[in-house]
Amino acid sequence: MKLDLTAKGKPQELILAYLQKNASEVLAEKINHGVRITKDGKSLINKKTLDGFMTFANSEAKKLAEKGANSACVEDSVVYGWAIHYFEEDSIKGTLYNEDGTEYKPPKPDIKTTAAPVKVEPPKPKQQQGSLFDMLAAQPDKTEQADDHEPVDDAEDEEPTEEEIAEVMEQEQITPTPLPPAKPRPSAWYQQYLSVKEKYKDSILFYRLGDFYEMFGNDACTCADVLDLTLTGRDCGLQERVPMTGVPFHAADAYMAKLVSHGYKVVIAERINGELRERTAEPSLEELSVDEETGEVLPVEEMRKFDGDIAEPKIPVTQEIPDDEDELPDFDAKAFDPEALCAIDELLGKIISLR
Repeated sequence: MKLDLTAKGKPQELILAYLQKNASEVLAEKINHGVRITKDGKSLINKKTLDGFMTFANSEAKKLAEKGANSACVEDSVVYGWAIHYFEEDSIKGTLYNEDGTEYKPPKPDIKTTAAPVKVEPPKPKQQQGSLFDMLAAQPDKTEQADDHEPVDDAEDEEPTEEEIAEVMEQEQITPTPLPPAKPRPSAWYQQYLSVKEKYKDSILFYRLGDFYEMFGNDACTCADVLDLTLTGRDCGLQERVPMTGVPFHAADAYMAKLVSHGYKVVIAERINGELRERTAEPSLEELSVDEETGEVLPVEEMRKFDGDIAEPKIPVTQEIPDDEDELPDFDAKAFDPEALCAIDELLGKIISLR
């Protein structure tokens, strides 16, 4: 199926050629027609381009670069793996289109004006009407004040200030208990991966996603170390990206054989006719051999070129040696160094006789 992608420049042409050769029918359908998503309450179509992939690959390369470095060396196989992942992963956003084919423009946020807070003054206490005797009792003794020459402290009769009233009201307000932040939930496919991994805790799980078998978490770290793969990360709906590495499904047997040769157990999980099935991987070690120096996995027929199994050439016999030792043919002693022959004769116990 021809892919509906436009390449700009040599790098994009190489990526397009790889996708055209290796993309499955499902992946080609995503590339050509996009993926339907829901955003802002609308049904939209998420479609990706090679320009978008180059931006994605640039960000992935920065993650691999050493701290403070301005560049990174990335192998072609890793970049091609990024390309498959970029166009296959639905959570990665490309260009969004409406149902009628026009490009989607997100609505502008509403600018809300905040009204100035209204100052509320507490009601003044009502004055209670007292009797004539109460009013007389409340009058200060002017004679006593004149004799003592002491000022009358009328601070208790003053009304509270606005600052004091506001402070009391703040103390009396009940502060609501903040709700705990919502915990992020893993993606649906990753929840399914975790449920399978729970069954095979002592094995490395090869989980089929598109054209790759992918490994996550500790399995990914182990495979990156043993198989010399690049360790990356993937968004699984959690706060942080989960460590990830992967291998193409058509070359997975060689990698599994190498893991088994190092003592690891391997389990495969993949969808067959829409149903997720699990099986233990048991690659034939008789048909595959691991080069201990390079770690490369080669078939037995190819290894025979290096392990001495090739038939050695036959040396033609020019003269038959008779069974009778006395009838052995003479040979020319001049072809040998006399001193060397004497030294060998001393070491072997004088068993050499020249004729």
